[in-house]
Amino acid sequence: MENENVKKRKLKLNFFDLVIIVVVVALAGAYAVHRMGGGSAVDTSSVKTRELVYTLQIDDLNENTLPLVHKGDELMDKVKKYEIGTVEKVEFFPFERTTEDKENGRYIMVKDPERYSAALTVKVKCQDDGKALIADSGFKIRVGQSVSVVGPGYSGGGYITSIERGEE
Repeated sequence: MENENVKKRKLKLNFFDLVIIVVVVALAGAYAVHRMGGGSAVDTSSVKTRELVYTLQIDDLNENTLPLVHKGDELMDKVKKYEIGTVEKVEFFPFERTTEDKENGRYIMVKDPERYSAALTVKVKCQDDGKALIADSGFKIRVGQSVSVVGPGYSGGGYITSIERGEE
């Protein structure tokens, strides 16, 4: 008896229900295509791959670290694990820190005899679209960019001080 009382419901769709279903399916399809990379409208014809040389200054190094830094070292970003290039040249110089001159009420640069800075000339392959320089690993290269760097047996922090774009 219970089965007789249960009425079978027919699925009735009207025009608005169909419109909503079509819109949802279209949006889901567009999202899937975009996530797979097929929906990119970026013009890649102006992007050039080139060898780039830049100078990275690492500050506040211990004297025991100096013999570990060599030409040919592969450098990596400590935070995001990007490959940031190969050391082409190394120069060491005394580290200077900012100190308050209380007598004259100003800040001055003072050399620290126990600490050193290193200027590393680094070579890397990168993409150049005329607006940004991005290493093949994804590392953005800009003058003034703060970098936490790891090399074989050493690490440090510093800044990119110059970029040589070279020939096109």
